[in-house]
Amino acid sequence: MLPMMVNIRNKKVIVIGGGKIAAKRIESLLRFQPNITVVSPVLEERLHDLVKSDVIEHIARSFHKSDVQGTFLVIAATDDTAVNQRVKESCQTNQLINIVDDPANSSFHFPAMYEKNEITIAVTTSGISPMLAKNLRDEFAAIVDGMDPEYLLFLKEVRHLVKEGQFTKEQKRILLKECLEEWYHSNSIQRSIFMEKILDLYYHPKKIKDKLGSSYN
Repeated sequence: MLPMMVNIRNKKVIVIGGGKIAAKRIESLLRFQPNITVVSPVLEERLHDLVKSDVIEHIARSFHKSDVQGTFLVIAATDDTAVNQRVKESCQTNQLINIVDDPANSSFHFPAMYEKNEITIAVTTSGISPMLAKNLRDEFAAIVDGMDPEYLLFLKEVRHLVKEGQFTKEQKRILLKECLEEWYHSNSIQRSIFMEKILDLYYHPKKIKDKLGSSYN
């Protein structure tokens, strides 16, 4: 299975089922701003609130095969295995589907996620052990929490200048690797020195060969 990030902003998402698991899946998707419709005779109270505030749409009935037509992403989240299987059989091969009680036959999985300061951590065990995925996420999250936000801004600025500057492919690779060195993580003085060097080379590309030396060629 190929791990990747998919932009679902304004994409049609259909969720079959209105219970606790469906609510959990919907809440994890809302931050990415898709157009979510829930098909279920009944809804969890927190989903009722989302419907009332027009955050999601609700079709108050059982699943029909036509519900999945034209949708980008499908979630089968009922407590009835037969219904969930019928949802899968109703989908086209080009549709993304997650079956909550059958991860092996799902085309995507919900990772354990963490977001902070433009860093997104997503860990999945492909449905084998969601608890392990959460534990690994928390370990990575602890590393991110310890990062200086100014360091992340520094990385962003360096990457922009290096990518736009008149550097060779190898020079870009080495410079982008260099700014990841540990002494830049918390040392603002070292970051400033490095940034001054990059800015000088960015605005005066004729200096690149002299300043970077043969090791960057």
